[in-house]
Amino acid sequence: MFKFKRNIPLITNDSRLFASLMAFSGGAIDVYSHIYFHGLVATQTGNVVLLASNVSQKEWYQAMPKILSILTFTIGFLMCIWIKHSNSNIYWRSYTMLPVILTSSLVPFFSEQFDLIKIGFLAFGSGLIMLTFTGSKIEDNPYTIMMTSGNYRKMLNQWYLHFKSKDKSYKIKRSAQNYTIVVLAFLIGAFLLAFTNVFIGKYSIFLATFTFLFSFFIEILHAKKHQKQINNN
Repeated sequence: MFKFKRNIPLITNDSRLFASLMAFSGGAIDVYSHIYFHGLVATQTGNVVLLASNVSQKEWYQAMPKILSILTFTIGFLMCIWIKHSNSNIYWRSYTMLPVILTSSLVPFFSEQFDLIKIGFLAFGSGLIMLTFTGSKIEDNPYTIMMTSGNYRKMLNQWYLHFKSKDKSYKIKRSAQNYTIVVLAFLIGAFLLAFTNVFIGKYSIFLATFTFLFSFFIEILHAKKHQKQINNN
């Protein structure tokens, strides 16, 4: 088992590595979706704002991807609630990651006439993942996967507490560092996708596919470790 500072496991779904991969994926997939589909799939608050802008300017064609994304994200989110409460399989979290991995790997190979279908499936997969990892923690710090606004506020708050505190406790500094890592990972994912898109175009979504896939294997290993602990008890 790989470990880093203070013997905190690296291969687990509450590690810095997992949080960074998911944040990176969220930034990358949202930028890709905005470039090619004129909508977002992870940041639904952004979709609502953009939708309101489209409606105010009577841009009905531009509004459609946002509406479809919101609807399919909601379906995925609600379906995952059912999966969570009805599935006792230790690997259920891993399975809910498969739709977005499969969809993102196939998106570049279909014609533009299927763009609404593409964003619908990506948003559906994002909804599944959002519910799956609701309440996720990076070490001991709760954070939101695939988004950055809430994590950004927490980062600022923790750094403020750290610099204001006289004792400069390790815990507060570690928390501030954790949120900073998540925010930076999201930004790197977003900007790297935009940069990569200049050179490889629609295939740039594979950045998100690979990081989602890496996260998937971490979740599998985490589930296996948990299963082993259950069996030993």
